[in-house]
Amino acid sequence: MLLLCAVALLVCGVVEHSSYAYVVDITAGPKSIYLQVGAGSLTGTDYSSGGIPGNNAIVNRVSVTVPSASVGTGTQAMTTDSLVVDSAYDSFPYCTVPNEVYIGGFLRTPGVSANATLSVTAPSALTSATGSAIAFNTISWISSGSGDVAPTLPSGTFVGGAAQTLINVARNTWFESCLQFNYANNKIVPPGTFTGRVQYTLTAP
Repeated sequence: MLLLCAVALLVCGVVEHSSYAYVVDITAGPKSIYLQVGAGSLTGTDYSSGGIPGNNAIVNRVSVTVPSASVGTGTQAMTTDSLVVDSAYDSFPYCTVPNEVYIGGFLRTPGVSANATLSVTAPSALTSATGSAIAFNTISWISSGSGDVAPTLPSGTFVGGAAQTLINVARNTWFESCLQFNYANNKIVPPGTFTGRVQYTLTAP
Protein backbone atom coordinates (compact mmCIF):
# COMPACT_ATOMS: atom_id res chain seq x y z
CA MET A 1 0.00 0.00 0.00
CA LEU A 2 1.26 3.46 -0.88
CA LEU A 3 0.34 6.62 1.01
CA LEU A 4 1.25 9.80 -0.84
CA CYS A 5 1.07 13.18 0.88
CA ALA A 6 1.55 16.72 -0.38
CA VAL A 7 1.27 19.51 2.16
CA ALA A 8 -0.07 22.94 1.25
CA LEU A 9 1.39 25.72 3.37
CA LEU A 10 -0.57 28.81 4.40
CA VAL A 11 1.45 31.95 3.73
CA CYS A 12 0.34 35.37 4.98
CA GLY A 13 1.98 38.75 4.64
CA VAL A 14 1.48 42.45 5.20
CA VAL A 15 0.56 43.82 1.78
CA GLU A 16 -2.81 43.23 0.13
CA HIS A 17 -4.40 41.79 -2.98
CA SER A 18 -7.98 40.90 -3.88
CA SER A 19 -9.69 38.28 -5.89
CA TYR A 20 -12.97 36.40 -5.45
CA ALA A 21 -14.58 33.23 -6.66
CA TYR A 22 -14.35 35.05 -9.90
CA VAL A 23 -12.19 38.07 -8.95
CA VAL A 24 -13.89 41.11 -7.45
CA ASP A 25 -12.83 44.68 -6.83
CA ILE A 26 -12.20 45.79 -3.26
CA THR A 27 -11.87 49.27 -1.76
CA ALA A 28 -8.44 50.88 -1.92
CA GLY A 29 -6.73 51.41 1.43
CA PRO A 30 -3.50 51.01 3.38
CA LYS A 31 -1.15 48.70 1.50
CA SER A 32 -1.70 45.12 2.60
CA ILE A 33 -1.63 41.61 1.18
CA TYR A 34 -3.38 38.39 2.22
CA LEU A 35 -3.19 34.80 1.07
CA GLN A 36 -5.19 31.84 2.38
CA VAL A 37 -4.52 28.23 1.37
CA GLY A 38 -6.87 25.84 3.14
CA ALA A 39 -7.53 27.05 6.69
CA GLY A 40 -7.36 30.80 7.32
CA SER A 41 -8.24 33.35 9.97
CA LEU A 42 -10.56 36.33 9.74
CA THR A 43 -12.09 38.26 12.62
CA GLY A 44 -15.80 38.49 11.84
CA THR A 45 -17.69 36.42 9.30
CA ASP A 46 -15.98 37.29 6.00
CA TYR A 47 -13.97 40.02 4.27
CA SER A 48 -16.91 41.73 2.53
CA SER A 49 -18.64 42.11 5.92
CA GLY A 50 -15.64 43.82 7.48
CA GLY A 51 -13.66 40.76 8.54
CA ILE A 52 -9.97 41.40 9.17
CA PRO A 53 -7.54 38.73 7.89
CA GLY A 54 -4.95 37.37 10.32
CA ASN A 55 -2.23 34.74 10.51
CA ASN A 56 -3.02 31.05 10.80
CA ALA A 57 -0.39 28.42 11.58
CA ILE A 58 -2.42 25.43 10.35
CA VAL A 59 -0.79 23.46 7.54
CA ASN A 60 -3.37 21.39 5.66
CA ARG A 61 -2.56 18.03 4.12
CA VAL A 62 -3.51 16.58 0.74
CA SER A 63 -3.10 12.82 0.43
CA VAL A 64 -4.04 9.61 -1.31
CA THR A 65 -3.61 5.96 -0.36
CA VAL A 66 -2.97 3.71 -3.34
CA PRO A 67 -3.81 0.02 -2.77
CA SER A 68 -1.02 -2.40 -3.67
CA ALA A 69 -3.00 -3.80 -6.61
CA SER A 70 -3.46 -0.30 -8.05
CA VAL A 71 0.13 0.99 -7.86
CA GLY A 72 1.21 2.26 -11.28
CA THR A 73 -2.20 1.78 -12.90
CA GLY A 74 -3.25 5.39 -13.46
CA THR A 75 -4.47 8.64 -11.93
CA GLN A 76 -5.65 8.69 -8.32
CA ALA A 77 -7.64 11.63 -6.89
CA MET A 78 -6.25 13.11 -3.68
CA THR A 79 -8.27 14.40 -0.73
CA THR A 80 -7.58 17.05 1.90
CA ASP A 81 -8.02 17.48 5.64
CA SER A 82 -9.03 21.12 5.05
CA LEU A 83 -12.62 21.83 6.12
CA VAL A 84 -12.93 25.15 4.25
CA VAL A 85 -16.04 25.21 2.06
CA ASP A 86 -17.12 28.86 2.14
CA SER A 87 -15.51 31.81 0.39
CA ALA A 88 -13.49 33.99 2.76
CA TYR A 89 -14.73 36.95 0.76
CA ASP A 90 -18.51 36.61 1.22
CA SER A 91 -19.19 33.16 2.81
CA PHE A 92 -20.59 31.76 -0.45
CA PRO A 93 -20.39 27.91 -0.45
CA TYR A 94 -17.57 27.59 -2.96
CA CYS A 95 -15.41 24.49 -2.52
CA THR A 96 -16.24 20.80 -2.03
CA VAL A 97 -14.42 18.97 0.76
CA PRO A 98 -12.58 16.70 1.11
CA ASN A 99 -12.00 16.90 -2.65
CA GLU A 100 -10.85 20.53 -2.98
CA VAL A 101 -8.56 22.99 -1.20
CA TYR A 102 -9.67 26.63 -0.97
CA ILE A 103 -7.17 29.30 -2.05
CA GLY A 104 -7.85 33.03 -2.05
CA GLY A 105 -6.47 36.43 -1.15
CA PHE A 106 -6.01 40.03 -2.19
CA LEU A 107 -3.69 42.96 -2.81
CA ARG A 108 -4.84 46.31 -1.47
CA THR A 109 -3.11 49.64 -2.04
CA PRO A 110 -3.99 53.33 -1.59
CA GLY A 111 -2.91 54.28 -5.12
CA VAL A 112 -1.34 53.05 -8.33
CA SER A 113 0.97 50.06 -7.90
CA ALA A 114 2.23 47.03 -9.75
CA ASN A 115 0.39 43.71 -9.63
CA ALA A 116 1.00 41.07 -6.99
CA THR A 117 2.22 37.63 -8.07
CA LEU A 118 0.95 34.29 -6.81
CA SER A 119 3.54 31.53 -7.12
CA VAL A 120 4.03 28.01 -5.82
CA THR A 121 7.23 26.14 -4.99
CA ALA A 122 7.52 22.38 -4.57
CA PRO A 123 10.58 20.21 -3.90
CA SER A 124 11.82 18.00 -6.71
CA ALA A 125 10.34 14.89 -5.11
CA LEU A 126 8.19 13.43 -2.37
CA THR A 127 10.34 11.16 -0.22
CA SER A 128 9.83 8.25 2.16
CA ALA A 129 11.59 7.34 5.40
CA THR A 130 13.63 4.73 3.52
CA GLY A 131 14.92 7.25 0.97
CA SER A 132 12.66 6.32 -1.94
CA ALA A 133 11.33 9.20 -4.05
CA ILE A 134 8.41 10.11 -6.30
CA ALA A 135 8.87 13.07 -8.65
CA PHE A 136 6.68 16.03 -7.67
CA ASN A 137 5.68 16.53 -11.29
CA THR A 138 3.41 13.51 -10.85
CA ILE A 139 1.08 15.78 -8.83
CA SER A 140 -1.33 18.01 -10.74
CA TRP A 141 -4.37 20.11 -9.90
CA ILE A 142 -7.68 21.12 -11.46
CA SER A 143 -8.92 24.62 -10.63
CA SER A 144 -12.65 25.23 -10.22
CA GLY A 145 -15.26 26.52 -7.78
CA SER A 146 -19.03 26.47 -7.46
CA GLY A 147 -20.45 28.88 -10.05
CA ASP A 148 -16.98 29.73 -11.36
CA VAL A 149 -17.44 29.46 -15.14
CA ALA A 150 -13.85 30.48 -15.95
CA PRO A 151 -11.49 29.36 -13.15
CA THR A 152 -9.46 32.19 -11.63
CA LEU A 153 -6.33 30.07 -11.35
CA PRO A 154 -5.16 27.91 -14.25
CA SER A 155 -5.09 24.15 -13.78
CA GLY A 156 -1.60 22.70 -13.94
CA THR A 157 1.15 20.38 -12.73
CA PHE A 158 3.89 21.03 -10.19
CA VAL A 159 7.26 21.62 -11.83
CA GLY A 160 9.13 20.34 -8.80
CA GLY A 161 12.40 21.88 -7.63
CA ALA A 162 11.53 25.40 -8.79
CA ALA A 163 9.01 28.18 -8.25
CA GLN A 164 6.27 28.59 -10.83
CA THR A 165 4.06 31.63 -11.34
CA LEU A 166 0.31 30.93 -11.23
CA ILE A 167 -1.35 34.34 -11.72
CA ASN A 168 -0.81 38.07 -11.45
CA VAL A 169 -3.23 39.77 -9.07
CA ALA A 170 -4.34 43.30 -9.92
CA ARG A 171 -4.32 45.91 -7.17
CA ASN A 172 -7.48 46.27 -5.10
CA THR A 173 -8.97 42.94 -6.14
CA TRP A 174 -9.83 39.68 -4.36
CA PHE A 175 -9.21 36.31 -6.05
CA GLU A 176 -10.10 32.75 -5.11
CA SER A 177 -10.35 29.24 -6.47
CA CYS A 178 -10.73 25.60 -5.36
CA LEU A 179 -7.99 23.11 -6.22
CA GLN A 180 -8.52 19.38 -6.76
CA PHE A 181 -5.18 17.53 -6.63
CA ASN A 182 -4.37 14.31 -8.47
CA TYR A 183 -1.49 11.82 -8.39
CA ALA A 184 -0.48 10.44 -11.81
CA ASN A 185 0.35 6.99 -10.35
CA ASN A 186 2.13 6.04 -13.58
CA LYS A 187 5.12 4.17 -12.16
CA ILE A 188 5.76 1.23 -9.85
CA VAL A 189 7.27 2.56 -6.60
CA PRO A 190 8.23 0.87 -3.32
CA PRO A 191 5.61 0.74 -0.53
CA GLY A 192 5.74 3.52 2.04
CA THR A 193 4.56 6.99 2.98
CA PHE A 194 5.94 9.69 0.70
CA THR A 195 5.74 13.31 1.82
CA GLY A 196 6.65 16.76 0.55
CA ARG A 197 5.69 20.34 1.38
CA VAL A 198 4.40 22.86 -1.15
CA GLN A 199 4.56 26.60 -0.45
CA TYR A 200 2.24 29.15 -2.03
CA THR A 201 3.45 32.75 -1.91
CA LEU A 202 1.77 36.03 -2.78
CA THR A 203 4.22 38.89 -3.27
CA ALA A 204 3.84 42.55 -4.18
CA PRO A 205 6.36 45.34 -4.84
